[in-house]
Amino acid sequence: MRALAIVVAAAGSMAFAACAQAQTYLHYECAGGTTFELTVFPDNRAAFLQVDGKSLQLPKSVSVTGTRYRKSGITVWVRGERATLRRAGKRIECKVQ
Repeated sequence: MRALAIVVAAAGSMAFAACAQAQTYLHYECAGGTTFELTVFPDNRAAFLQVDGKSLQLPKSVSVTGTRYRKSGITVWVRGERATLRRAGKRIECKVQ
């Protein structure tokens, strides 16, 4: 019984470690000095944006090229190592660092 508990605990911790490694953290630097972080979970249809000290969950939206996340007037459009941040009617080009 003790051996079974150890096996179950080990399997649970390995599953947690696999989940923790699944997300991708990206840091972008943009024209004009703006920076932001984007966390992407492959099994989730959203990304988490942190910009100007605020965090926001952006649902994935339809995009012909790249991956686009959008909510409440904020859009992040990712294409390879480049991204476009659009907010307050302004468009800023960014690159992953």
